[in-house]
Amino acid sequence: MSIGFLALIIAIAGAGWLLFRLTRNESEGADKRAMTGLKVVVWLALSAALLAAKLWPLAFMVLLAAGGVMAIEAWRDAKAGDLDEPPVAKPPARVMSEDEALSVLGLDAGASADEIRGAHRKLISQLHPDKGGTDYLAAKINEARDFLISRIER
Repeated sequence: MSIGFLALIIAIAGAGWLLFRLTRNESEGADKRAMTGLKVVVWLALSAALLAAKLWPLAFMVLLAAGGVMAIEAWRDAKAGDLDEPPVAKPPARVMSEDEALSVLGLDAGASADEIRGAHRKLISQLHPDKGGTDYLAAKINEARDFLISRIER
């Protein structure tokens, strides 16, 4: 009996045992471990069959490929686990002051709602991201308008 043939019998027995465990486990973690074990046993069985057929270089390449695939799967699972974590809470946004809002829109204190809307319309038409402005400037202009309008409506 050659070593390759003996390895093939052991691999087949291991695959049968892992398949039995895979059907008996209810927990998700054990299921994943059993499936990983089954993949390892299948690769080892393929390598053993190649060794039994005296195809040494091909058996070596199968073992190297199996190690690479397992490493990539482990890396992917680790990265997927990172994505499952809840995002870090953002710090609370700074509230714009009335002076800052008036300054952004170029208005004086006591401006009416129509003056605020007009100044906003003029600025946003010039600084909108579609017109070459930035998202930050458009957000600041909108924030200033909303802040001043909410102060007037109270």
